[in-house]
Amino acid sequence: MKKRILGLVLTAPLIFTITTVLAVGENLVFNIEGFQKYAVENSRQVNIDDLEIKTKESALEDAKEDAQFLSSAGTKSERLKNDIKKEVSPLEAESNLEYAKRAKQKNIDNLKLDVYKAALDRLLIEKELNLQKEKLDILSEKYSMAEARHREGKITENDLNDVKYALDTKKIDVQKVEKNLKTAELELKRLLNLELDDKDLKVEEELTLSKWKSINLEKVIKDAIEKNIDIYKKAEDLKAKEKTMELTEKYYTEGNSTYNENKTSLELARVELEDAKTSLEVQIRNKYNDLLTAKDNVELASKWQDIQKKKLENEELKFEKGLISKEELLNQKKIFGCRVSDICRNS
Repeated sequence: MKKRILGLVLTAPLIFTITTVLAVGENLVFNIEGFQKYAVENSRQVNIDDLEIKTKESALEDAKEDAQFLSSAGTKSERLKNDIKKEVSPLEAESNLEYAKRAKQKNIDNLKLDVYKAALDRLLIEKELNLQKEKLDILSEKYSMAEARHREGKITENDLNDVKYALDTKKIDVQKVEKNLKTAELELKRLLNLELDDKDLKVEEELTLSKWKSINLEKVIKDAIEKNIDIYKKAEDLKAKEKTMELTEKYYTEGNSTYNENKTSLELARVELEDAKTSLEVQIRNKYNDLLTAKDNVELASKWQDIQKKKLENEELKFEKGLISKEELLNQKKIFGCRVSDICRNS
């Protein structure tokens, strides 16, 4: 199954296409969708959200019942309170219930995305580990060659120590990446609600660079605003306050403290809604710019990789013909490995 690495906010084709199968132990084997389903089915948050939905359903029933049985009202204040209980409170309870349902779906979507990112993070770290080990092999071979040259008196002790230092440094780099891989594996297990034991999570994958596809940024922003649950909550709050103000105007006029208080509350709700929309739009536009920068970095690294690959192929031909030394060939292999690492880092 083919998958794409996507931006965190924007659904956009960017870097890799992957074919992936995940296995836990020897009995549990999933593709990415299977792992996401497994995480959702074992999520504690889903159970909490279900309880919250039931609570809001009960609150809605209570609000509807309260709206049918109003206390007697003699003053303007009492009549306004009854009107609000009858016409506004049920609307608020309905929006609270819908918010709880949307919050549950948002948590599920976030969990799926986190699992997806954690799996890809592990894949990229595995690839980086393989690259670092290849570099270590190159340096090990160079050190063996340096030892032979040192025994022949062709290089000094300091020259040999420099090569040894580079080798030891690379060993440390490999150990760091191995620790990062372990950390990534623990994060994936945490998301799957698995025991944090020594069992390995295995990911069979294929990473290939995919082409960039254009993004309709304005549509992304529009869709994001429509689906954002916090903006939904503020919009519903504004509707409730508009209705409250409509009822208030039946009993009070401007200058009255109740009128002024409800009017202020209405205007604040309107401002908060617009601010939330603007803030989300700014976040998306900033993420989009970050995405464009990442795209440029990957494309540049990819071009350099192609150049270095051609150089490596030429160096291999030269080596086969005896025109360059083994050490010169190893240097070119190291450069090519660095270009591949650049793509992984920028993705």
